[in-house]
Amino acid sequence: MRVLGVNGWPGASHDGAACLVVDGEVIALAEEERFTRHKHAYGEAPLHAAAHCLAQGGLTLDDIDVVAHGWDLPTLFADRGLDWFDSDADALEHLLPRALFPRRRDPRLTFVGHHIAHAASAYHLSGRERGAILVLDGQGENESTTLAVGIDGGIKTLRAHSPGWSLGYFYAAVCEYAGLGADAAGKMMGLASYGTPGDLTFGGALGFTDEDFTVGIVPPGLRSVGGTDEETATIRYWLEHLEKTLPDGPNRRVRRFDPRTGRHTKVTARDPYAYRDIAATAQAALERAVMGLVRGLLRETGESTLLIAGGVGFNATLNGKIMRMPEVRDLFVQPLAGDQGVSLGAAVWVAAQEGDRIRPMTGSVAWGPEWTPDEIRHVLESTGTAYTEPVDIAAATAGVLAGGGVAGWFQGRAEGGPRALGHRSMVAVPDPESTRDRVNVRIKDREAWRPFAPSMHEEAAEALIGTTTPLPYMIVTTPVTEAGAAAMPAVVHSDLTTRPQTVSAAVDPLYHRLIGEVGGHTGTTVVMNTSFNGPDEPVVCSPRDALATFHRLPLDALALGPFLVRRPAGALGQGNA
Repeated sequence: MRVLGVNGWPGASHDGAACLVVDGEVIALAEEERFTRHKHAYGEAPLHAAAHCLAQGGLTLDDIDVVAHGWDLPTLFADRGLDWFDSDADALEHLLPRALFPRRRDPRLTFVGHHIAHAASAYHLSGRERGAILVLDGQGENESTTLAVGIDGGIKTLRAHSPGWSLGYFYAAVCEYAGLGADAAGKMMGLASYGTPGDLTFGGALGFTDEDFTVGIVPPGLRSVGGTDEETATIRYWLEHLEKTLPDGPNRRVRRFDPRTGRHTKVTARDPYAYRDIAATAQAALERAVMGLVRGLLRETGESTLLIAGGVGFNATLNGKIMRMPEVRDLFVQPLAGDQGVSLGAAVWVAAQEGDRIRPMTGSVAWGPEWTPDEIRHVLESTGTAYTEPVDIAAATAGVLAGGGVAGWFQGRAEGGPRALGHRSMVAVPDPESTRDRVNVRIKDREAWRPFAPSMHEEAAEALIGTTTPLPYMIVTTPVTEAGAAAMPAVVHSDLTTRPQTVSAAVDPLYHRLIGEVGGHTGTTVVMNTSFNGPDEPVVCSPRDALATFHRLPLDALALGPFLVRRPAGALGQGNA
């Protein structure tokens, strides 16, 4: 069976993406933001992403059996009093118009419940025959938390919390209150470790039991009319409550013209760092609520394997604590945990329902676009970029890093999701500690307290982070060992944890070799890894994106396929740091 999974809808979505699954195997996955360069692709249908996936598979829409959307949009619209299309043909034309996707026939259009798509993305791609499933996000059609179990290819929903009781919206509200922005959960997770938690109930708004939580300030049956979700109303309830109960008022943001960038940007009245205790309290409250849910779910199902998806699944600090719970013997967090992942989940759900055996993830999510050396060379020469072609790009790049440089690393197929995993990365030696500040402040132009992650050989993980468990997706935090703290201080966070990626030679031989070449200079097979992008832009996708970002940011070098671009002598870079 050939299934094109999609997320995104014109004017009413975020994180649009497409995924092609053929006979149970993921052939391609791409996010719309990587093509349009609009972060999160708000309100954009996955037009470029779908076209890429079809091209990657050598197919047209005529060859597709099912287009599977990761939201039950007809139900969502009907429940909220919104008009829907008269037929699936009209809906498909709105999503994937014939002008862009010529076809003689329409494939079947199927709408998969949002949390079912999340659950399927975790269960069917985990490689586990059975396990408890926890979905946590802002919301689906009518739920924000879903507890389920996967057994023998089927998924059974046990219970759910309504959108008004969303832990994702609670966390987003605190992000907004601190001046970080409602979509900045990753920033607040990093900030939280610098603060001291206070009242986890936030003045009685949250209640906790050993196996669940309650929200006292948002009606559980909250329902919007004329809108597709309850996000705005739920966050408003929380902001009004926080302003009444917290000692510090909200860190309001206003738009001002910044002469340095020549653009209007949002600025805050105070440094968000001043809100670190509030961030720590929100993080601790989230952990208490979710760990209670995990205990109850595992007790109810009798399982010790836990599978997680949904946007809250990107909270690596929370995931690390769940991984260390005694009840959890085996944890799989779907690395495309956000809404880009429901394109994948919808596709594998439909394929599994039709009898296909789903091939599980094997340590990589590099299913996106790639360019041949000849195509990259053409871009370099057409833009007048000076470059060399080293005999060994890994060894040449390692030499730059060993000399104190920071390099862009653009290789192979692009990864999906927000974590760069060695295909669209910025890399450096994670020692000395000041490298963190240089990359944060001078290169990425972001807050100095933001953490970075290490990519390390699987073989080095026990010495650096005290575990031999493969952690290929950079989606859980672990404590570091004394040896790890000494070898990679630039990626050790203030709470003495890090968010590691363990790299296997079998899964990613070139990136593994780069790390090994760095280890030949430093004695430790680990690099500092962060996503290859500037502020407020998606991760780079194409060679032209990579060159534009390289020229805009003070990187020292760019490994673009087999070619090495160096910063000209005297230009901004490590030699002038």
